[in-house]
This record gives sequence, C-alpha cells and structure tokens, in this order.
Amino acid sequence: MDMDKVDDSIVLHEGDDLNQMEDISLNTLSIEDWVVIENVRSSFLSDFQDGIKHCSPLDLSDAASAFISWSKVSSEKVLCLINFFRQLDEFESLNDEDRFILIKYNLYPLFPISKYFHYNELKNSISDEKTEEGNKHCQFYMLCFGSDDIRKAFCYLVVSLVEATEKDPTILSLLLIILLFSQGLSMSGDEPPLKDSLTVNRAQSYYTQILWNYMVNKQGETKTWKQFTQLLRQIFRLQSESKRYREFFRDQITTLNTMDKIAPLMQTVLRIS
Repeated sequence: MDMDKVDDSIVLHEGDDLNQMEDISLNTLSIEDWVVIENVRSSFLSDFQDGIKHCSPLDLSDAASAFISWSKVSSEKVLCLINFFRQLDEFESLNDEDRFILIKYNLYPLFPISKYFHYNELKNSISDEKTEEGNKHCQFYMLCFGSDDIRKAFCYLVVSLVEATEKDPTILSLLLIILLFSQGLSMSGDEPPLKDSLTVNRAQSYYTQILWNYMVNKQGETKTWKQFTQLLRQIFRLQSESKRYREFFRDQITTLNTMDKIAPLMQTVLRIS
C-alpha cells in the first residue's frame, strides 16, 4: 500500500475496526489509476470477446489436419494477445528485441487466461455435459493429441484461474500484463536476458501495485492477501502446466511431420523456429 497517499493526520488506534482501514484504502487509487484500469479492462473485453466470434473452423479430416487446424486457431489467439499488449505504452516503448523476447517466451503461458470468454463452455466440458459442440471438440482433441486428457487438463486450468479471480475481467486483464512483464515465466533455460530489464521490472511493479490497490479498494486488505496467495499458487501451476503442454505439442509436431504447415506465430511461441 502506498502510505504517501494517506493523510498524516489519520492515526489508527487500537480498537478501530476494519471499515476504517478500508476507508483509508480508497485513497490508494488515483483518478489516473482508474483511467488505466478502465482502459485495460475495456481493451481486454473488446479484443478477446471479438476474437471468439471469428475463430477458424476445425478440421477433423485426420490427425495431421486437426493439429494444423489447432495451430491456426491458436495463432488467432496469439494475435489477440499481441493486439492487447500493443495498446500499452510500457510495452510499445520497449526496444524491438525485448518486445520479441517477451512475446516469444511469455505468450504461450498466457493462453489459459485469454480463454476467459470460454469459461462456461470449458466448465461444462469438465462436467462431461453432452452437447454436439462438446462432442466435436472432444473428437478434435482426440485427433490432435491421441486422447482428451490434454484438453481436460487445460479446461481445469482455465476454470481454476477464472474462479480464483472471481470472474473479474479487471483482475484477469491486469494479471495478463503482469505476467507478460515477468522474466523467466516460461521456465526455459534458453531464454536470453533482456536488454533493458529495469524498464520491464518497473512496468511489472507498476501494474502489480495497481492490481493490489484495485483489489484492496474492492474487497479490503484481508481478503486481498488471501486472494493474492491463491493467485500465486495458480501462476506456479500455470507455469508448470504450460511447460508440459509446450513440450508435448513440440513432440506432436515431429510425430505428425507437420513442421512446415504449422502457423508461423505458433512456431514462434512454441519455440520450434
């Protein structure tokens, strides 16, 4: 909490209740902070809500065709993420090499968060709700990956992340930004150092502070501490699961001999080119 924004004349005495503390926390968000929050939230809703309306059709002809189709659909999600981040001054002001490194190494772990608008569909999939669309997706993933296990694990991850944020698009959109600016998110030993890591760290700290203040303003500090702890657990899970998925997909590309047909953007974020 930024104590510089709390009036020096305010003193909490023993016995003051939590409401008084929460009243003080209202001062943690400036008008400029609220403008940033609304801009980020609006961009997130606009970019990703529109994205699910224009997905490429799924090809269920055979395993290789299904996998190539998966890469095209995923590539469209990558474009949504890039468009979202390009609206951030902090991202656009970075040098070209650092922007490329952050996109190449950090975008794939962000896929589950970008599936916010598929939340109900994925939750129903976990519950094995039998629908025509659900059966089609199940068949598609069976062709792509030989089983439905990858899809179900991904569904659980998305549902857990969305529920950990209480389906709040503001928290999810700020979390996307914080993770983009997280060096080492991919848990990859070949990730090169950034040219200007200090600027990236400052951007991450800035949006982390805004997220913290937004959550305290919304629900108080006690609940925010608990929710932040839960979010950290989900982020660690996100890292490990994304690394496992990426390795599986790279093996699948080799097995199906589809390297030259995979969408170029997915070759980049899966780091096979």
